[in-house]
This record gives sequence, structure tokens and C-alpha cells, in this order.
Amino acid sequence: MSVIITNADSAKALVVTRSLGRKKIEVVTTGSERLSAAFFSRYSINHFLYPSPLKSPFGFINTLEKYVINSKIDVVMPINSVETLLVSKYKYKLEPHTKVPFADYSKMIRLHNKEELMKVAEEINLPIPKTYVIKNTNEIRNIAKVIEYPVVIKIKDSTSSIGVQYAHSEDEFISGYKQVIQKFSIKDASYYPLVQEYIPGDGYGVSVLFNQGDLRALFTHKRLREYPVSGGGSTLRESVRSPEMEKIAKKLLEHVDWNGLAMVEFKMDKRTKKPVLLEVNPRFWGSVNQAVASGVDFPYLLYKMAMEGDVDRVLNYKLGVKTRLLMSDMRALFAIFRKTKKPAFVLKEFINRTECDEVAYDDLLPGFTFLYKGIKELIKNNDLHYGIGKINRKD
Repeated sequence: MSVIITNADSAKALVVTRSLGRKKIEVVTTGSERLSAAFFSRYSINHFLYPSPLKSPFGFINTLEKYVINSKIDVVMPINSVETLLVSKYKYKLEPHTKVPFADYSKMIRLHNKEELMKVAEEINLPIPKTYVIKNTNEIRNIAKVIEYPVVIKIKDSTSSIGVQYAHSEDEFISGYKQVIQKFSIKDASYYPLVQEYIPGDGYGVSVLFNQGDLRALFTHKRLREYPVSGGGSTLRESVRSPEMEKIAKKLLEHVDWNGLAMVEFKMDKRTKKPVLLEVNPRFWGSVNQAVASGVDFPYLLYKMAMEGDVDRVLNYKLGVKTRLLMSDMRALFAIFRKTKKPAFVLKEFINRTECDEVAYDDLLPGFTFLYKGIKELIKNNDLHYGIGKINRKD
């Protein structure tokens, strides 16, 4: 029983490594950074480096294929978007030698690409934000005059809030839209950013496992805090239920005959008290530890489904469980403090003993790797110095 876990420098890869390792599955971790946290996990029996999937996609796939063949690996589990899309696209190179329990590339793109997802949602009448597609830079000023503000500018194939900008006026939209095109060197008009209505309200995620179009596991969480605080990945979350959102997610993924994992993101529109579909992560998602801690062990269920062909349904879990991504949550707390100037709130949240994605008492070493990197990032961005200085002055 063996599996390869990619993107070993990420917290979610560490969560997956621990999940499978605790089930006595031999986990090999891999990534493009030498100081990758999962490399130091007691549950990683071996590790190796691969070329950057962004800079050398063929080098990445070829390295993976070679290791799978030489080491007779049972299952390959890519973790982040770039790696998952590449593994899905080149499954034909890997599947003669190992199991790849992820959807075909054509289905991946239908959900990963935000414009394609909106088309699919419209086909089956799912609630989505008002969406505008720009095919020519000459259209920017025309659309700027007719859209209702605020709006969100999104790169169609990005993840983790990369490239997301908010615009509250016509001038802000025009300059912001052009900046995104320039910053990310988008030359092909078919990849110009999407423009969507801003939906006010709390964020939710419905995570699922499907086996060839049939639901096998489901879990819903509410975002309690994000970083960036204006709208980014969740840093503090709680397990909840939302039958309406779960119904929408199930309908969407049944429609595309989904296979494998996905997390469907929603906003609960505070104006209408109705859920609105925002996007889909057709891969492991950043808050996977929230599901595992609540009783839905997606990594193990995916592995078991790959090896045995199917798994029993898991549709119930503990409610009210909270987890957080420690270092990102620290940055979120400092950002909140800058706005609120409430040191008591920040201190209380900072010392809260909520389970952390990076930290496990039976596997301490990877946590120190994240701590080292996180403090370096805080200092680099001047967040730590700013926050401590403000607290001292407040006292």
C-alpha cells in the first residue's frame, strides 16, 4: 500500500500525508522545494524533488512517471491546482503503472475555469453572480458604464484569490482591470479576467467525493476568517450543515458526471438569505483538515476508493468543530488589528487552542518548518513588527 503526495511544502499536503500515514499506508512526499514541511513528517517514508510544474510541466510529469515505475507506487495524489491539472491531462502516461483517482482533464477544465463553470451552472439553472465576459479591451469602458458596483475582477483559471481585485467605481474598475491584464501578462483575449457582481455575506464550502457520478462523501464548512481579509483562503473555519448548498453542489457534480474530490464554494447572500455558487476547486482544497478533524477523512476515502473501486457513503460528521491554518491566521489577525485596534480580541484569538492544520503532537517537526517560513514572511511584510509595536503602544 503506497501513495505519492505532491506539493509537499503546503499545509494540505501535510494533512494528507498524516491522514494516510496514520492508516499505515506508505507515503512518499514530493515537491519542488528542498525545505518542504511534509518531507520532515514521521509519516513520510521517503521523498524526492521534481522540477517546477509551472516552469517545466513535462519535467514534472516525467519525474513523477519515472518514480512511479521504479518504486511501484499504487496511487498518485496531486495536491495543488497546477499539479492536479497536469496529472489529469497526462493520466495516460501514469495509469499503466499506478492509479490516478481524479477526473479527466476535459471535466477538470469545465469546473476549474471560472467562465466555463458559469456556463455549466447556467445550463442547469444554478444561482450564480451576475457575470460579464470581456473579449476585447475596447469593451472595458462600455461595460464599466453598465455594471453595478462593487464588482470582483477574477482571473479565469487562478486559485487562492490570486489576481482577485475589487472595484467600487467606474474609474477603479477600468484601471484595476487593465492592471490585472498587465500584471499577469494576459495576451490571449479568451483569458481576459471575468467580472462578477460582488456578493456580500459569509463564505461556505461544500466538499465532496464522487465515484463516477455517484456521491460517496460530503462535508460543509463555514469560513470564520480569511486571509487576505478582503477575500482569500479560509484561515479559521467551522463544520456546519447547509442542505440548500449541499443540494446545489450535488446537482452540479452529478451533471458533469464527476469523479474524485471537489470543493464547491458559496456565499450566503445576506441580501436574499440565499446561497450563490462562486467557484469550484476540483482538487484537494486548503481547508481539508477541517473535514478530517470533523470525521470525514477525504484523503483515506479517496485512497480506498482508488484501491478497492468504491467506498461506503460518509454523509454525517461532527458539527461545531473549528480548525485554523495557523500562520495565515496570524497574518489575518494582524490585519484585523490594524483596522480595529483591539489588542484584547487579537490576543484572545491568538491564544485560542483551536486545532491547527500545521501542528500535530505526534508529528512536531513539520510544524517548526512552517513556523520558520511563516515568521520570515511576517517579518518580510513587516506585519509582525507593526502588530507588536501597536500592541506595545496601546499598553
